[in-house]
Amino acid sequence: MGHVDHGKTTLLDSIRKSEIVKQEHGGITQHIGAFVVTLNEKNSKPSKVEDLVVFLDTPGHKAFSSMRERGALVTDIVVLVVAADDGVMEQTIESISFARKANVPIIVAINKIDKIQNDPERIANLKAGLVSQGIKLEEDGGDIQSIRISALKSEGIHELKEAILALSETLELKAYIDGSVEGSIIESSIHPHRGRLATLLIQKGTLKRGDILVTSNSSHGRVSWAKVRSMFNEYGQVVNEVKPGFPVQVIGWRDDTLPEAGDEVWELTSEKQVKEVLNVAKTYEKQVKDSVDSEVIKRKVEAHDKVYKEELKKLRDAGIRYKRKRSKVPREKLILDDGDEFKTSVVLKADVNGSLEVLLDIFDSFPNEHCPAKLNLLHYGLGNVTESDIELASCFPNGIIYTFNTGIFTPSLIKMSKELNVPIKRFNVIYHLVDSLKEIIEEKMPFVEKEESVGEAVILQEFIINEKRKKVPVAGSRCVKGVLKKNGVRYKLIRGGQMIADNLTVSSMRHHKDEVDIIKKEFECGLLFTGNFINNNSENTIRFCPQDILNCYEIVKVKQKLKWTPKGF
Repeated sequence: MGHVDHGKTTLLDSIRKSEIVKQEHGGITQHIGAFVVTLNEKNSKPSKVEDLVVFLDTPGHKAFSSMRERGALVTDIVVLVVAADDGVMEQTIESISFARKANVPIIVAINKIDKIQNDPERIANLKAGLVSQGIKLEEDGGDIQSIRISALKSEGIHELKEAILALSETLELKAYIDGSVEGSIIESSIHPHRGRLATLLIQKGTLKRGDILVTSNSSHGRVSWAKVRSMFNEYGQVVNEVKPGFPVQVIGWRDDTLPEAGDEVWELTSEKQVKEVLNVAKTYEKQVKDSVDSEVIKRKVEAHDKVYKEELKKLRDAGIRYKRKRSKVPREKLILDDGDEFKTSVVLKADVNGSLEVLLDIFDSFPNEHCPAKLNLLHYGLGNVTESDIELASCFPNGIIYTFNTGIFTPSLIKMSKELNVPIKRFNVIYHLVDSLKEIIEEKMPFVEKEESVGEAVILQEFIINEKRKKVPVAGSRCVKGVLKKNGVRYKLIRGGQMIADNLTVSSMRHHKDEVDIIKKEFECGLLFTGNFINNNSENTIRFCPQDILNCYEIVKVKQKLKWTPKGF
């Protein structure tokens, strides 16, 4: 675990002698991965289980906080990777917090040590940052092992392996091979060929083909179950049994259900037990739904009663004692079409449940209550885009489909999306998806009127002229900035830093005796404003004084800026 770009996946590659980093889109880990690794350097295909360790590689990006927390909950040891040139960062602190919360021991791997070999001050700063988070290393009198490594150059890897083995022997980590299977769901997805597939980490018992599994999560109460049809290791190879401490991909999930990342897994002995569990879960889910619905109804009734009592009080105060007559005016539509041009309707598809969870958190953070442009999430799910997804998006204003790491689209789907005018946007990097979404929503933001300064003039002297038997004040001015225009603009009169008048329009603009439409910088002119003449009511007349400022501006329409930045972006 650790901060983004501190070298976690590179370290795993160095231990496994693999190239996972090259497979990562955007150079960052965006999924939680489970890998079986041998720590026996002499034997690449060890015969002893003691030589094997399962590594969970967690994302370091801020948005994937929930994945890191789940990773800490199912591990025995946390290897905290800290880059020597960066030191303790935000997700480093968060990882320490998750490890403590899960009561899991930590080994600190100080990575990229080759970059600062001649800079002991940086190491001192890194240690100080760790101490501030309660992490005191053995070399400084603490009880936490630290290994200096360079994942890129494979330096210090042997020492890190020894540290992991030593700590595991000290902890005497053991699990029961016999008995009912227990475990945790690491990730779930819909495979284009294998169907509903879940990766689970076995923590107790031995999983075999034909076993019956049930999963649940206390946060949502939903239950999924499977009769294990087949199992695969991390390389996609079929395996017949899986012992504690190992990850495995399982297919055979029933009733169109799929567990979610973080769900707990138990083994049941018969399908009859499954039905009993499902009935209990459905009853519990109904009770939760009824409780939520009851609260919503209660709030709506309270709001209605408040409005009704206020209206009734107004009627009584007005002396009306009779019941109001039923209005003959047609009732207002409950669903209004107004503002459809400001809406963005999205169908969201992702490859795995963990990524979908992160994306849904991002969508939930959008401020629909305050933002004039609205984000409408129509549907979300796992797997490839289907015809029904395109049809659904086409039924709503500005329908669009966003996909994250999903598979290939058929020519018929692409043709259908063009015919129904539903764009399909594909992304492999999460922050590119967020940037695109922000762009799309910003395009839907309404225009607002904005004042744009055209020019500025200083009043030199006021002249009074007679026009149609009326005395009219004229502002003798000099343009000192930009230009002054006669048409399509408005003027402000500013005196001593305070605005005296606004929204003034020019009826006459003269340079010497010539009527003109524009005055350039450093030229003088006389300005006569519409409706401004001297009468008995002097309050309505605008008079000019030397050194007054006339600001010439025009009203332009500009797009509002979207003020939304999801957490981690």
